[in-house]
Amino acid sequence: MDRLGGWLGKDHLGDFKPGFYRKNLAKKKNKVYMKWMPNSKEKNTGENAQQDRAVRRGRSKVGWQLWIGIILSLIFLILALRGVDLKMTANTLRNTNILMLCVAAGCFVFSTAAKAFRWRLILVSRKSPSFMRAFLILSIGLMVNAFLPARLGEFARAYLMGEAEADSKVFVLGTIVLEKVADLLFLLLSLFILLLWMKLPEWLIGPARGTALVLLILVISLIFLLWKKEILLTILERTSRFLPLKWQEWLARQARYGLASLDAIRNPRLMIGLLGWSLIIWVLSTLTNILVFLAMKLTMPIWISLLLLVVLQVGTAVPSSPGRVGVFQYLVVLCLSLIAMDKNVALGYSIALYLVVYISMALLGVWGLWHEKITWGRLTQSALRYSEGRKSG
Repeated sequence: MDRLGGWLGKDHLGDFKPGFYRKNLAKKKNKVYMKWMPNSKEKNTGENAQQDRAVRRGRSKVGWQLWIGIILSLIFLILALRGVDLKMTANTLRNTNILMLCVAAGCFVFSTAAKAFRWRLILVSRKSPSFMRAFLILSIGLMVNAFLPARLGEFARAYLMGEAEADSKVFVLGTIVLEKVADLLFLLLSLFILLLWMKLPEWLIGPARGTALVLLILVISLIFLLWKKEILLTILERTSRFLPLKWQEWLARQARYGLASLDAIRNPRLMIGLLGWSLIIWVLSTLTNILVFLAMKLTMPIWISLLLLVVLQVGTAVPSSPGRVGVFQYLVVLCLSLIAMDKNVALGYSIALYLVVYISMALLGVWGLWHEKITWGRLTQSALRYSEGRKSG
């Protein structure tokens, strides 16, 4: 019981009641980040030994995923550089308006803030974290996703927010799943909008169909979980009877925490807010691409910026090296080749957009780590522990 509870926070194993955490919240907040400090000491308990084994398993998995990503990144980087005159690309970048690039970076920051508002809106069904906390933790998660494989940023977000607000990490992880469903929905809508202007290339049709299938499965699953959750809990109760009583109670509580994250769908106001903020996020992300075009004195139709956003979103599923170097540049060059843009200019644009997005992402993430007094090593270690613990638990 204690070992399993350690993955999600022992203090989350009480009764599932709205007021459960209030009396210990102040005490929890005073201690919450002590474990992230580099000089903090932990007792060598059985629980820590199990967590260390999970970290080793996670590092091994991340290690081979990292090597696969590096190899793929090198391949894509070679493809992006093939037939390119680097001197012409450098000349293109020299003529870039730096002030306009800064405006594009500001637009990216606003899109991250919009994501934080959306996340806070979903979390408010149980907790109401401050906007700044949601923004900083989200920024940390985005940075981890960008520079580490295995989507560890989602687990880092769930762990950090659960610790900071003394809430269930399963509930927080469920809210992140809702975010992903909303993003998939707008990705699919963007593809339909693009069909009004162009015929989708063959290399995008396959991922588009895959996205539609994944979204359909997720929506059906969420509807079933939302409207038939009592049936699900009954099935879980019956199938777990062979387990010790404490384990049965733990499984039932975690199932309730996960299902509680879907309450935002029941509330029309929250649902409208979720979709509204998702629309704002996609508009700001498309605007970022447009501003980089303007910074390079390129006049492009809006649908090209939207197509570029879709291609880069789909491309995040491709394993790559930290920072997605190579994959990012190739996807941009491939997308802009549809309008017969000179490859030297396209590569220059990919570099400018990359700097706008990834430097902004890194700075926001580092600010979040500094503000929340978290070290990078402790962050990744805890994300590995939690991700492996969720799978084994």
